[in-house]
Amino acid sequence: MLIDFLNTHAERIVLLVVIVLAIFSLMVFIGAIYSRWRLNLREKREKQIRDKLSNLVIRYVSGDLKFEELKSKLSTETDYSILMQLTNELDKALEGEEEKRLKRLLNLPPIRSFFVDRFETNDPLEQAKACLYFSRQSKIKKSILPKLLAHTSSKYPMLAYSACMAVVIHGSADQIEKAIHNLLINEGISDQALNDIFKEFQAQSSEDSKVESQLLMDFIDDKSYSDKRTSLLIRTLGELHFYESAGLLLKEFLNLDESHYSPEIACALIDVLSGFGMDEILEDLHTVYSVSENREVRESAARALGAFTDPVSKPILKWMMLDPDFYVRFYAAKSLSNYPDIQLGELNLPGSDSEDYRELLGEIESSKELGY
Repeated sequence: MLIDFLNTHAERIVLLVVIVLAIFSLMVFIGAIYSRWRLNLREKREKQIRDKLSNLVIRYVSGDLKFEELKSKLSTETDYSILMQLTNELDKALEGEEEKRLKRLLNLPPIRSFFVDRFETNDPLEQAKACLYFSRQSKIKKSILPKLLAHTSSKYPMLAYSACMAVVIHGSADQIEKAIHNLLINEGISDQALNDIFKEFQAQSSEDSKVESQLLMDFIDDKSYSDKRTSLLIRTLGELHFYESAGLLLKEFLNLDESHYSPEIACALIDVLSGFGMDEILEDLHTVYSVSENREVRESAARALGAFTDPVSKPILKWMMLDPDFYVRFYAAKSLSNYPDIQLGELNLPGSDSEDYRELLGEIESSKELGY
């Protein structure tokens, strides 16, 4: 019976299926058009609000608009959300009275309530926004700090970073150490984000740099982090000019296993110690790292030798000018150019009459003119 029915009404059934599919496709198409229209409408509205508030905020921080006048223009959650975005954008560019005026905006009760509510949600992005808000405050409730610290171990990098920034600004020494540790073991956190944290930590600390430098040295000495993170810690000590770390870094350098070392860590140690003027590394540069199998290590060695201009380094640098890698040759030649008695154009080296060699000399001259 069923087969007979299907055979008899097959054309009608196919037509019905086609009509249903066509109606469904039309509904999906109309839904997509409607969603796009709503999105465009929202974006247009937010742009209008942003343009209006940008003008008002600039007038306010410049002193041309009173606080109460600006406050009266704020009414919706969208207003306060966009206001927070604008203050984030302006924060780094302002100082003095303009900065104080800007921070006053962040203490408006509706803004404070807006971000406190976001902090209690389960949305990592909203929580991250709230953490950044807390990091902008001059003080926060101490009861918030344990939850901020817990968020520093979040698998969401933005939330972990934002929470750590707030802890660095408002937390105790132990909380700061734990927060930074959590970021160091989170491979999703970028080097730039960690650099921001370290710079803020330095800015929040006392004028005596021993506190922050000791913390970074403890992290290195702990040997709990990846080669990438350890090299970042080493370079941070150099970038922040923590010369008191030279002893520890020299010990780390001298303890490297000559036959099995991390190229990342070796390069970081060579770069920082040469920048600190630690000529105790010269012998190992001559005998181990100038002949490394790793290109980056040879490059660091060639660059470092130029910082000391030791007579023993001259023949080694001349030999490194024959390296197959361009950057090793470049830094070897540049280091040699630091010796007053060396004229690169007069060196009798294999290939010194080639076009490549002349281009190399031209690059060195350009680097000196541009200061790199």
